[in-house]
Amino acid sequence: MNGSPSVKQMFQLRSWSNQQIARLRLGVGIWLLVLTSILYGAGVGGWWEWPLVAIGVLHFGLAYRLVRITRKDPTRHLTFR
Repeated sequence: MNGSPSVKQMFQLRSWSNQQIARLRLGVGIWLLVLTSILYGAGVGGWWEWPLVAIGVLHFGLAYRLVRITRKDPTRHLTFR
């Protein structure tokens, strides 16, 4: 079982790098924008469209910021303080 880490190791602090978190945020941002466009195209509009777009843009911004931090110091990890 060399392939995947255990659940306990996966959720420990500093177990995910900034690059992994940035990719996750990028994926969430893309998913939110795709979901919004599908629902808008289907005619199921409402007040929630702009908040979903804003949250997607927020995820893109946070992913970009993490990538910039990682380029400055590749050994730095995300900390929770």
